[in-house]
Amino acid sequence: MRLGADPATPAEPDSSAREADRIAEEAALRGQIDRVAEEKRRALLEPGPTWREWWFFSASKWYVVLGFLIGDVWAVTVWLDAGSVLGALLTLVGLFYAEYLLYEYLWYRPDERALRRRALFRRTWRHPVPFGRWTPEAQLVRSGAVESRDDEGPDLGEFV
Repeated sequence: MRLGADPATPAEPDSSAREADRIAEEAALRGQIDRVAEEKRRALLEPGPTWREWWFFSASKWYVVLGFLIGDVWAVTVWLDAGSVLGALLTLVGLFYAEYLLYEYLWYRPDERALRRRALFRRTWRHPVPFGRWTPEAQLVRSGAVESRDDEGPDLGEFV
């Protein structure tokens, strides 16, 4: 018995209240288990992209950009160590353009309006490929599901 408590009131809840709480907790737990089982079933039906697709289509972008940053800092540091600010600036401009072209080569995805406007892809200094190599569109073209319109266009010798 608690100190200062009325002796007429019981100190512990009766067993029926405890039983009702236990039943309510079990029902809540069963509901949670059912939700988790349903989520697992839906996940197995639609698993999402493969690890390879996830890596090439989204995750590798961050690592490539981080590599670009490390390369840029290293190149600028070498030139500034040599005492040439002009060399550092020219190298940085050249690296930015090369990195832009590499990024376009890997992940360029034209918007739908651009695809409808022009029937044939034309290589330019801004867009060297019709689709980036690591994009879902390029994967469809490589698998043969979509016909590539890349056969016609300017001669590659034009850029040399």
